[in-house]
Amino acid sequence: MSDPTRAIRVIALRQPFVAFEARAWRPPLNIYETEQALTLVVDLAGANPAELQVYVNPTLIVVRGTRQLVAPPGLRRIQRMEIGAGPFELEVPLATPVDPERASGRYSDGLLEIALPYASEPTTHLVVIQIEGGAR
Repeated sequence: MSDPTRAIRVIALRQPFVAFEARAWRPPLNIYETEQALTLVVDLAGANPAELQVYVNPTLIVVRGTRQLVAPPGLRRIQRMEIGAGPFELEVPLATPVDPERASGRYSDGLLEIALPYASEPTTHLVVIQIEGGAR
């Protein structure tokens, strides 16, 4: 007879845990499309908005930064870690060209929102955008 809990155990093993590695982790994001622009919303609760780096060219956006590990004093070990900490990097290829000069970003309530208006003319340059907001 087969084990009825086997499927549950397999699903539990596939849950996303943060790997203890030196490489950057990737924060979750949503991408929304309207008639005028793309909007990216990146979940970065606890990140310092002043330390975020956002680079935009017409077909790619890169978001980099660091989120500090929030741990209690006297920590002996981490039993489970699903919240990414340390350096992160997010590279998002864009199917529709955007205008880097008109891109803008703001950080509020732990979310980084980046507005990327579509390009009216082809361009190839890179722009670094400043992030508005200061509350974590």
